[in-house]
Amino acid sequence: YLFEQEQTLTITNYQGAQKGELRVEYYPVKEDGSIITEEDDIFVDDPDSLVGQPLRFILKIPYARGVPKRFENVFCRYRYFLDTDYTTTGHVTGQNPEFNFSQSHSCVPVTDQFIDYLEKQSLVIEVVGTQIPVPVKPGDERTTKQLMASNFSVNQTPIALMDPEKQMMMSELESTKRRAKKQQNKLIKVQELIDAAKNEQSETISVVDLQRILESNADSMGIAVAVFKMNVSKAKKEGHLFKTTAQAIKTNEEVKQHADQTKSKACTIL
Repeated sequence: YLFEQEQTLTITNYQGAQKGELRVEYYPVKEDGSIITEEDDIFVDDPDSLVGQPLRFILKIPYARGVPKRFENVFCRYRYFLDTDYTTTGHVTGQNPEFNFSQSHSCVPVTDQFIDYLEKQSLVIEVVGTQIPVPVKPGDERTTKQLMASNFSVNQTPIALMDPEKQMMMSELESTKRRAKKQQNKLIKVQELIDAAKNEQSETISVVDLQRILESNADSMGIAVAVFKMNVSKAKKEGHLFKTTAQAIKTNEEVKQHADQTKSKACTIL
């Protein structure tokens, strides 16, 4: 949650046949409207943590490609969350319509009902078009059912739907990738703390610094390393050892050398 998605979705008709592609983009934004990026590092793993917090995002539908040429006045529509009316793009004619659509949405604050919507439902986007009249050949006495079976459709027919299952799979994949990258960044910062301690010949690292890395965003992780280095340098200038809290973290080699003394006061990085 709280990461952007940019997808090119398959357009299908009521029979399941592919009828082109639709570009859909979603961007979470801050209160000032600026897009939340990966550098902000506020990716949310547990959606329940959003409850009570403001959620804002922008939904974009830039264009469609390969729409059947028998349709004109093509547009997209969808209903967001509790909306009873459709949100609609502009009407465009052509096989490659440029909608250039952008709409801001929000849920302030996020409720349990909204979380249930995120987890169990999908935003369905329909692509609708008006069929250009086709002259009926003399002697063609087929019924409406027969015409429908021959891929003839009536005016104002939805010709595209967002595949909910496909979207869910893509979202879960992106979520897994973001989660893995976030954990990797934390491990890198922990290693930087260890390297800084070794360079300054310090045997311990403050648990406060470690918590700052594990619980905070990318900026705070960098601050934790910088504060640790500054404290060590200050302690050296004052002519005494770097003071830490009663609990500390040590490297594997140091824990092995001082196992008896540190067993109750330190945790080991495996």
